[in-house]
Amino acid sequence: MKFVNDWALALRLARRFARRTLGKTLLIAALVGLPVLLGSWFSVAQRGLNPVGEVYAQRAMGSADAQLTAQSGRTDVRRALPAGSHIARAVMSTGNIDLRGVGADLTVNVYAGDMADALNQGTYRMDEGRMPAKPDEVALSPALADHLGLKVGGTLTTAAGAKYRIVGLARTVTLSTGRDVFATTALADPDAQAEYLLDLPDGTDTAALAAKLKPQELFLTTRAELVDPVGVPRGPVGADAARILIAGFGVLELVLLAGTAFAVVARRQVRELGLVTAAGGTAADVRRVVLAQGLFAGLLGAGVGLVVGVSVALIGKSWWESATGILITQWQIPWLQLAGVVAVGLVAGVASALVPAIGAGRRPPLAALAGRFAAVTGRARLRLLALVLVVAGLALSVIGNIRLGVALDAARAARLATDPGEVSRVASASPTWPVTLVVAGITLVVAGLVWMLPALVGRVAGLVRGLPLGARMALRDASRHRHRTGPVTAAIMIAVAGTTALGFAIVNQSAAKEQNYRPVGLPGEAVLQYYLGDARYSTELVDRVQSLLPVEHRYQQGGVTRYGTKETDGYVPSVSVSPTDDALKAVDPAYVARYGDWGRKAAAALRDGRVVVSPTTPVRDGKVRLSSGDRSSRSAVEYPGAVVGSPPKVAWLEHAALISTDAAKRMGTADVDETHFILRRPPTDQELAAVAQLLGHEDVLKIERGYQSPVRNASIGLLVLGATATLLGVAMSVSLSMSEGRADFSTLAAVGAPPRLRRGLAAAQGWFLGQLGCVLGVAVGALYGFTAHTVVGSPHVVVPWAVIAGVAVAVPLFAAVVPYVLTRSKLEMVRRVD
Repeated sequence: MKFVNDWALALRLARRFARRTLGKTLLIAALVGLPVLLGSWFSVAQRGLNPVGEVYAQRAMGSADAQLTAQSGRTDVRRALPAGSHIARAVMSTGNIDLRGVGADLTVNVYAGDMADALNQGTYRMDEGRMPAKPDEVALSPALADHLGLKVGGTLTTAAGAKYRIVGLARTVTLSTGRDVFATTALADPDAQAEYLLDLPDGTDTAALAAKLKPQELFLTTRAELVDPVGVPRGPVGADAARILIAGFGVLELVLLAGTAFAVVARRQVRELGLVTAAGGTAADVRRVVLAQGLFAGLLGAGVGLVVGVSVALIGKSWWESATGILITQWQIPWLQLAGVVAVGLVAGVASALVPAIGAGRRPPLAALAGRFAAVTGRARLRLLALVLVVAGLALSVIGNIRLGVALDAARAARLATDPGEVSRVASASPTWPVTLVVAGITLVVAGLVWMLPALVGRVAGLVRGLPLGARMALRDASRHRHRTGPVTAAIMIAVAGTTALGFAIVNQSAAKEQNYRPVGLPGEAVLQYYLGDARYSTELVDRVQSLLPVEHRYQQGGVTRYGTKETDGYVPSVSVSPTDDALKAVDPAYVARYGDWGRKAAAALRDGRVVVSPTTPVRDGKVRLSSGDRSSRSAVEYPGAVVGSPPKVAWLEHAALISTDAAKRMGTADVDETHFILRRPPTDQELAAVAQLLGHEDVLKIERGYQSPVRNASIGLLVLGATATLLGVAMSVSLSMSEGRADFSTLAAVGAPPRLRRGLAAAQGWFLGQLGCVLGVAVGALYGFTAHTVVGSPHVVVPWAVIAGVAVAVPLFAAVVPYVLTRSKLEMVRRVD
């Protein structure tokens, strides 16, 4: 009973303190509630976008009992199923179709199946009208209808001239923003894989049926397997460990920042807490009061965060669907997961008040009533165990990254054996245990640094000499009050470590994508590709396209065929290089010379009448073997060849050997499959629209703009996040410092100290804490660098120098400027009690 009464009294006092310091209480509640809000929002939205159980089964197979997969649409599946089974062709992608658009044709995806059958209900969403039931009917996705300017009741015309009546607007559940056509099985490819939805007779033994169908290459998936999957493998242990690490660091960040905010509140109400002791309260009562405030703020923040997070997820349904392209067919609230999120918020709220509660309980009553604060004296000692944790963590990270490097080399070697030339583009590695070692190592490093940071702050602050008075006072204050500057610096370190790690991940993933990117030509070129759409090469067509664009020069290129060969059954023989089977492509040496040093050497060889081949092609006695693809005779001739180095990574150069256009004409026939236009300036949208209308298709002309990297915008976002976390921590520490030093500043002002001294001290302390936290955070985040390189398959370790420079230099300076501007210079005189 006494326990209940003690806590009831503590909660009443906590509520009264909260009302008297409403702003600071709301700040702490916001710090606790923001992670709960984000966790609640993510849990609800993620479950809505990725449902489980019956909702997932409805999305995957409608109302069917099972799904049957056949290797060909020509298979008669009815004969293999029990009598009385109802069968419907599932709605699935079955290829592409060219449509007649506004001024130009376009290629879109076709979904075919028994659209009107009730078994398919739930696998798509109808926006308007109905699904097609006849061969001459179609439904369009809203995106395609908007692009073509068509409505229900209108007519869809293909590039071949076939017409279909539009009877509805629909979209798939998982790719809702695509430009799609929905049709009956009349447009399905009969040779493509087909899926069928089944309504089986009652009492059917699905296990026996699946065993019977498998030898016929018919594969059965029951509804029960989707509703309650058994034996589905989980993700890799390393990925789970990484998620746990992120969640753990987030909670630690919350505790450190909220703990510092609680320290500010506790110092502001130190006299009230002293009155509790003076009235007969014990140290336990004082601790209980402060802990009750943490519980009160945790309840407030977690409750509001839960309500707002769930509400944002539910209200923003259409936005989440538009952003992800996935439809939320039915909400599934993960109550157990939400309870865990709220519990974490409550525990974090109480934990953040733990250290201030212990400090308040230890303060002597007279000191509390007088508003005096004890400072740490003596030399700052670095704990040996904390150093051991840091060293052990570094060792584990190094070992894990070494193992990751070995795995990456093995992946590249395996890729090289199966697909020469592609290794640098696709190889990546993320084995479970090396990733887990890196995650464990980073965890130990962070734990050791958090433990030693209060002492480290004191050590570093004591090393700085010869600074102005304000800076010396700021560093002395940081060293003497390590109870608050240590947690703040740790919070900044963790936030910056996360920012730096994300920077490494983004730049390395961008490098991997850039390595995969293959331009169609030189930057700024317009490339006319005749093998796309219905455009066919002619001098007149090229002249008309050139008249519509700001063209400076144009070049032609294409495949080579031999003299003496002829077209047989639609087969056009071509010339290739043995044994690599690279196609022989006729090009203008003047155009090839535009590709840097390799291009100039290649152009010289082409003008000499030689074939330029890749380094993987054998050149014997200055010659290469050319072979014809003629079916009637496999002829091979030797021809002068040259290797001038590795060609640039351009789409038209991959798997190709080059010969000059003049030499190709002497050898055989050179077909033009691409025209490259060198432009004086970027074309306007109106010019591109005119070219598309002329060519009859939107995708025939390509403008090479190079790889569009997201790094710049992402770096700006990361810097904003790092600066926000740094300023939040610095603001709390500086606020507490100004509160504790109020009497000292008034005394200094009374004896002639200039008003700007207070601002200088705030700026110096903001810079010191921000600089130390940012430097340590960059170091911790850099441990993730090599891991990101191997996991995403980057060609080499890419360092986000812009993010590091901004975080290590600009953010600490910003953390100094803001307190300087916001801190009041003048302060009223206060009474000092000794």
